[in-house]
Amino acid sequence: MSNPTSSKTDYVTSAGFRIHYLLWETAGKPIVALHSMMMDAHGLDTFSRSMAKDHKVLAVDLLGHGDSDKPTAKVSLEEHTEIVRGVVNTLRFKPTTLVGHSIGGIIGMVYAAKHPDEVSRLILVDIAPWDPNWPRTRPTIPTPESFDSKEAALAYFKQRFPKFTQESYENRLRYGLDRTPDGKFKLKASLKTIDMLRQTNVDLDLWPYAERIRAPTLLIKGAESPTVSPNSVEKMKKLIRNFRSVEVAGATHMVPQDKPGEFEKIVREFLR
Repeated sequence: MSNPTSSKTDYVTSAGFRIHYLLWETAGKPIVALHSMMMDAHGLDTFSRSMAKDHKVLAVDLLGHGDSDKPTAKVSLEEHTEIVRGVVNTLRFKPTTLVGHSIGGIIGMVYAAKHPDEVSRLILVDIAPWDPNWPRTRPTIPTPESFDSKEAALAYFKQRFPKFTQESYENRLRYGLDRTPDGKFKLKASLKTIDMLRQTNVDLDLWPYAERIRAPTLLIKGAESPTVSPNSVEKMKKLIRNFRSVEVAGATHMVPQDKPGEFEKIVREFLR
């Protein structure tokens, strides 16, 4: 099978929002990739490009991220899920393997619970329903409204994401920034949207969704990430009939960008 070196980029209108996506068009079973907060569809380019050797891959810019619309009011998690589903349905990408990183994985859990016939496999990247006895962590490095130069932006990325590969840093400089009218740079990801997502979903109980997941499910956890508690993993094992978890040594919460080779290998083994 041919392996495309670049993706098709386009937009779909879903629930009234203009949503940007990347499509890696090859033969094979479909994969939908949903990124984490602060990232975008391009942040998974290394994974998408390689998986496109033998899969069709659709990577979506979530609302408020990348080149998708920025909402002006709060959007619930279920609404975010249906927006993603609108893109998937328009492009006829179901049933699909759904790969969701962080907020993308939260959306993935809701998607798989509400529409079980449309998700053949679910891969959660360093995310699980919250354990009320597990401390919540928040980034301690503040995000500036703008950067004077790309060098300043790179310094921020290296502080915020210290284990990224060099390719991941270059990807963020290329795709994660917008030029402002005064010649500075700012993140494409809307800080307002991210704050609204956190406010809307910080106390959301995901366990009722987890109970309804029927798709074989894989949890890929960063060994150096505090996001997922051991208790959550054990509870998911009991709730989801076909569930397994894997820990990636040397990875933080940002597993696909920290350890792209190991991440892809684990995904491929699960899909086999």
